[in-house]
Amino acid sequence: MRLKLIALIGIIGLLGTICHVCAQDSSRITFRADGYLFFIDDEYFGRRIEGYTLPGFRLNPKVVWSTGRRLTLSGGVSWLHYWGAHSYPNTASYGVLPDHSDTATAMHVVPWLQARIRLAKGLELTLGSIDPSDNHYLPEPLRDIEREVAADPECGIMLSAWGDWGNYWWGKADWWVDWREFIWNKSPHQERFTMGLSGHLIYNIPGTDLALELPLNFLAQHVGGQVLATTTPIQNNFNAASGLGLQYSWSDEWSLHLSGLAMWYHQHGNPAVPFTQGWGLYPQLKAVYDNRLALAVSYWQGERFVPLLGSWLYSNLSSVDGTTVFDRTQMLSFQAYYNWTPGNEPFNLHVSGAVHYDIGERQMQYAVRCALFFHPSIRLR
Repeated sequence: MRLKLIALIGIIGLLGTICHVCAQDSSRITFRADGYLFFIDDEYFGRRIEGYTLPGFRLNPKVVWSTGRRLTLSGGVSWLHYWGAHSYPNTASYGVLPDHSDTATAMHVVPWLQARIRLAKGLELTLGSIDPSDNHYLPEPLRDIEREVAADPECGIMLSAWGDWGNYWWGKADWWVDWREFIWNKSPHQERFTMGLSGHLIYNIPGTDLALELPLNFLAQHVGGQVLATTTPIQNNFNAASGLGLQYSWSDEWSLHLSGLAMWYHQHGNPAVPFTQGWGLYPQLKAVYDNRLALAVSYWQGERFVPLLGSWLYSNLSSVDGTTVFDRTQMLSFQAYYNWTPGNEPFNLHVSGAVHYDIGERQMQYAVRCALFFHPSIRLR
């Protein structure tokens, strides 16, 4: 394990040497130590999902080479550590805590290598390690933000687009493929990857302080492979969501967001859950102050719905035993968060809390999160 760690960290020095040799006058080389310390306490009870605590940090030291025009190349490692842990998951991605039998005794360090290429104005291609921009613009039932502290970084390819048209229309979108499981010829296990398309189109209504939001989200997970040792059925799962949102800005600091999303689940191929398709409804009202403080109330109702990347609080299938099916999920949630960034300091503190009332199970669920994000950098050239 020590040799593995030394080899991975050596990527940083190797990349820095290459950049020093190849860089031109207009380029720059920077050492960054992005990361965050976190403490997450999910007080979940009952048959749907069990509670757990995640205390630890993720550190992403890397050397960044930028040509100053179209290309940015960064290389290093991503190190995930839980305080008091002596084993880490064998799998690169999971929605709930893995069983102890699915872990291995080791430090959890993986390589990080990313190339970002500016193809045109408002169009960027990312290859290698992926940074999800604003959680890929996905709502919580489709992608749980805790994946940032409970799964390896996404890796594959991503195309990001953004822009505005005239004085009233603007939008942003991500399309990406996250490769979770690579296989060789005659492999005993299947390949796995996730593909997503997510974006927002916003129309600022002329003469008013109102903006109309049009979100569109799509996720697909594929489990299969053509070079397996045995014939294994292919499995495909899908999530999608769309709806409408309305934003009202009554001052330079305060804004009110009202949204309603309809969500969909479908599986095709080898059945992984005891139902083929389902749906969910997710209205939310949120007040935001200066992008620092937010208060939100939301309602969830779903039938035969399984979130591929989202929190299992929104699932109609139990994550406790994997077999219990809830006829209808109804949940009322209250959430709040605060971001503190002191001046131009290279860090910010994020604190959030949530109370979820599971109406069908008549149970209260609680979650408290605290994270300190830091991103110091030193220019090397």
